[in-house]
Amino acid sequence: METQKPAAKASKSILVAFDWYDHRVYRGIAQYCAEHNWHLSPYLFSDRTVPTKWKGDGAITCYGETLGDFILSLDMPKVDITRNVLPTPIPRVTVDNDQIGRRAARHFLERGYRNFAYYSWESVAINQVRKDAFIETLKAADVPEEGIHIINQPSIDVMRDWEMHVQSMVDQIKDLPRPLAVFTGQDNLGVTLVEVCTNAGISVPDEIAVLGVDNIDFLCECAVVPLSSIDSNLTELGYAAAEQLGRLMDGEIDNEAEPVTVPIKSIVNRRSTEALAVTHPAVAKALELMRREFKNGLVLEDVYEYSGVSKRGLEKAFKRHLNDSPAAVLRRIRLDYAKNCLSQTDIKIDAIAMECGYSNSSNLSHAFNREIGMSPQEYRNVYRSPLFKDKG
Repeated sequence: METQKPAAKASKSILVAFDWYDHRVYRGIAQYCAEHNWHLSPYLFSDRTVPTKWKGDGAITCYGETLGDFILSLDMPKVDITRNVLPTPIPRVTVDNDQIGRRAARHFLERGYRNFAYYSWESVAINQVRKDAFIETLKAADVPEEGIHIINQPSIDVMRDWEMHVQSMVDQIKDLPRPLAVFTGQDNLGVTLVEVCTNAGISVPDEIAVLGVDNIDFLCECAVVPLSSIDSNLTELGYAAAEQLGRLMDGEIDNEAEPVTVPIKSIVNRRSTEALAVTHPAVAKALELMRREFKNGLVLEDVYEYSGVSKRGLEKAFKRHLNDSPAAVLRRIRLDYAKNCLSQTDIKIDAIAMECGYSNSSNLSHAFNREIGMSPQEYRNVYRSPLFKDKG
């Protein structure tokens, strides 16, 4: 008797209902769809023009004022990627906004800053989550209240006039202490702040360092001063949202499922945060050498000699100004570079080790396991998108 082959699973038709666009989110969704024989609705970018009798299997949504009623009207399983308040339960998948705020604070603290500011849209919910985590992390590091400032986004009417917009921003930042580290809730705000400062004769990063979120590369790299940014892992966000929708459609979870958070990738360092807020001349000199020569076989003896003070004197100064040792700071510079390479490129791990100053991949692996709790390969697996095959 001929054995019957199991019937192939029917293709699912998926709608994406967002009122904004980022190709990385869509790419992650599309990758999962391709892997699971789903197809995306032809009404992908059409918002409310989906025909009333269209029979979809599920939707990935971005709930907000523009599409809120439309999203709620969709009679199909839905997964949402926002933190906005929803009138009915929908499973959520979001980037880790708390981690973004904490990482921004540590980024500036590691560079010796003592004065900080946060700049964002007050009406955007995720901006406020990032702000709270940023400020809480600073306070936990004993930064006093007078060292933490808020820069407010001007009103819409003011923003429509560029000269008024610039003046409003300059009026807020002109009297803030320098050097100042500013974390902006989004890249577009970071680029705006860089441009405002440059037009006003305020040096970025020497007087004001600026860090954004989402790493929109064409925006960050084309700023007047290229903007450093936190890569919030948006491709993985799209992939994870589609994965969660699959679980919902298969009955593995229901609408009351716990939210899923996607960890960030890394900070992509550009010129807007290159400065180091250190007043001690020997520490500043040592840090300048570390950042310039860490790839070139730099050893601590070179650092001590270049700084012009004794080993003991430099170690005490590092502890006082950076709360760390020269060895730990040099190791962190190397590991930050390695993390960027692992998450942003397909460079082989052996080559990354050599590139960031380690003699071989075993030494890099030892440093990763000690400092981060995982191997370089594990780090790449966690923080790279499923779109990219590991070639390391």
